[in-house]
Amino acid sequence: MRNAVAALLGAVLLLPSAAVAQERALTLPEALDIARARAAGVIAASGRVEEARARLLPAGRRLRENPVVELGGGRRQAEETFTDYEIALSQGFEPAARRGARAAGARAAVEAAEAGLEDVRRVYLGEVAAGYFRAVAARERVRLASAAVGLTGDLLKTIERRHEMGEIKAIDLNRSRIAAARARSEQGAAEGERLGADGELRALLGLDPGEAFNFTGTLRELPAWELSALLARTAERADLRALAAEAREAEAQVLLGEALARPDFALRTGYQREEGADVVSAGVAIALPLFQKGQEERAVGQARAASLTAQAAALRRAAEAGVRGAFEAYRQRARAVEELERTALPAIEDNEALAQRSFEVGEIGLGDLLLIRREILETRLAHLDLMLEARLAAVELETRAGVTP
Repeated sequence: MRNAVAALLGAVLLLPSAAVAQERALTLPEALDIARARAAGVIAASGRVEEARARLLPAGRRLRENPVVELGGGRRQAEETFTDYEIALSQGFEPAARRGARAAGARAAVEAAEAGLEDVRRVYLGEVAAGYFRAVAARERVRLASAAVGLTGDLLKTIERRHEMGEIKAIDLNRSRIAAARARSEQGAAEGERLGADGELRALLGLDPGEAFNFTGTLRELPAWELSALLARTAERADLRALAAEAREAEAQVLLGEALARPDFALRTGYQREEGADVVSAGVAIALPLFQKGQEERAVGQARAASLTAQAAALRRAAEAGVRGAFEAYRQRARAVEELERTALPAIEDNEALAQRSFEVGEIGLGDLLLIRREILETRLAHLDLMLEARLAAVELETRAGVTP
């Protein structure tokens, strides 16, 4: 019994470590794959593609109308009584130009739906990438805050010991306690920010509560883009291709209207029994387009095609302007990161060790040590913020240019 209780207690104590072991690292490519599969917007856009494809097959069928069977009969009373009856079968046909216009419009609708799906992915994957980098930055902020807690905690222990020995004044002890409390408070705030960033990313990815992931990555690998290459990609952006496909669908509607101005015809064959005689007949029925000539289809198609063409031109100009602005913003942020890494970061590494040694030998006081450490922490946090801003600017640039991560 005692062994069983011990085993149970050991299992309970191991539960936290087991939960941590189940948590696995989730890279950015893996997060994007999950987003492609689970995103509600992507799923809805995929459904629209399937709907458009389903309309493609019937649009190209040769026979759109069902055959018509006519039955009739009656009794004729004269000198003799006859039972007359008639059966006829007719099938309507439409001109090939009309069928070709419908098929062209259905193909353009499929292309528009596919481009729309790609555009939904473009925007959504950009949001996921931005959320991922925010989560990575939040974790790095927690790490920096935790390191500051460790330093201030060690310093407080030293100050408390020296205060007991009479080497440190009470005011310095209080300053150490304030610094330690401030570091712990900032650690708690950083942890709250991390939980918020993780929660936002998990919502974007549609992760279940039981799925434990650790969003690990780096902010340092900034992409190198040429403006000319990005502008070339912008011209092929999915939303522009969707508008072009919709314009082709409208043009197909104009062709359909023109084809409706051509006559329809139907073939008819029948068998008739009249006054005891058998009559076999065949004929052609022609629908003359005197009043309904496809006027509405032509007018609507022309107006829609003109509107979509104008929209595409305006969107292309706006997209190129957006890419140029995002490129300059990204380049400036990348330069800011490079400047800080080249000039400030090497110096703070030296200052951290020098300040600690100077305090230990009495060259600087506690206030100077706390001030130097605060400057070091703020510089590292500023570097983290700059890297995150540069990363988010890169995501914005790639999203505007239509570069799928």
